[in-house]
Parts: sequence; C-alpha cells; structure tokens
Amino acid sequence: MSSSRWRVVTWNVRGSASPDLAVVARVVADVSPDVLLVQEIRRGQARTLARLLGWNLGWARKHHPYSPALPWLSEGLAIVSPHRLIDQHHRSISPGVSTWIYRHRIVVASTVERGSDRLRVYDTHLASGAAADERIAQARRVADLVIGEGAPHRIVGGDLNAAGEREVIREFHRAGLRDPGGGPTHPSIAPTRRLDHILIPAASRLLEQHEPDGGQAWWEISDHLPVTVEFELAP
Repeated sequence: MSSSRWRVVTWNVRGSASPDLAVVARVVADVSPDVLLVQEIRRGQARTLARLLGWNLGWARKHHPYSPALPWLSEGLAIVSPHRLIDQHHRSISPGVSTWIYRHRIVVASTVERGSDRLRVYDTHLASGAAADERIAQARRVADLVIGEGAPHRIVGGDLNAAGEREVIREFHRAGLRDPGGGPTHPSIAPTRRLDHILIPAASRLLEQHEPDGGQAWWEISDHLPVTVEFELAP
C-alpha cells in the first residue's frame, strides 16, 4: 500500500445488544483498515475487540446509561488501529447535557502513526432522532476542534445520524473535508437511511467507498452497517 493511501472503517456496533465480538473482529480483519472508528461500545467490549485483532486501542466514555454502581455498562467510542495511536483526547460536544443520559455526545481524537506518516482521526456520534439543530451545532463543535488542532491530514468519521441533512455535512467543509458519498447504512437488515459517514480531505483522491448490502447476518451483529473508505492524500 502506498504511504499516501489510508483505509478507514466506521461502525456503530450497538454494544448494548452484546454483539459477537469475534464476528466483528473477523469482519474488520477481512477489510484490513489502517484505523477503525467504533460507536456504542463499552470499555470491556473495546478491549476484547482490540485483543482479538491484536491492535492498539483508545476508548472514551460517552455516557452512563445505568447506575454508577455498574460502570462496566458505560457506553463510549473507540479508535482501534494496527498502528500506533498517539495524542488522544476527547471532548464533550453537548454542553449542559449530563453524562448520565444518552443525549450526552463526545468526539474522540487520536493520531494514527504509521511509520513516518500521520493521520489525525476524529470519531463522533451526533444527536439522534429529530434533533437536527443539535446535530448541526455538534457538527460545528467538531469542525471547530478539527480546525483548531490544525493537523495537516485529518478525517472525521462516525454515526452522524444525518440522513439527507446536508446542513450537518456542510459544517465540515470549512475544515477542508468532504463527503465521498455512499449508500444507506441503517437498519442493517434492509438499509434505507445513510447515518454513518467518513469525511475525507477535500484534496484527496477517493479509491474505494463501500458498505455491505445488509441482511439478516448483518442485523445479528448490529443495526448499523460498517462503512469503508480508502483514499489517497494529495502529494
């Protein structure tokens, strides 16, 4: 693989439904990405997935859906890669919303270090349901972070919950990112809505954009389909 090429997968694995992580790992390993962005995954699940893949892991809590006496059920976002992960942090993008409810949202950032190459990646999960204004505001906060950090090569991926909402995607244009397009990702049994995105550098060349067709086997893993994007950075 050329050093300027990167392959990225994003997947909401619906951790609360206890997906078969061995199956998740096999799917990911078959695609062989440089980095995997995961939403709705518990810390223990993220550790198990990283162990099955033999990869490096960064995880951050999004919210506590249950009692604080059950911290292992807290839901979060993960960045997993066969390459070194450095300079990781996370930030709330839903100010004023308690971390004890599902409406709390975050973005997780990490740099993937592949030899002498670096790619700054941002994993996020925007507001669900009819909250379009919330999604736009959250996307703006993520874009502000991307711009503020100023990494020369960066991508944003995750469950943006933005089915047909160009206003959400446009927030990332000023960060130099574009949407390469793609098909529906939800519900995975018979997908009709595109909720999951990977936004790539505007000047990059798209080499691959793929999501499965869906069906019962995918539904048994998650209600979302994984999205794969491969791109080549401009020289």
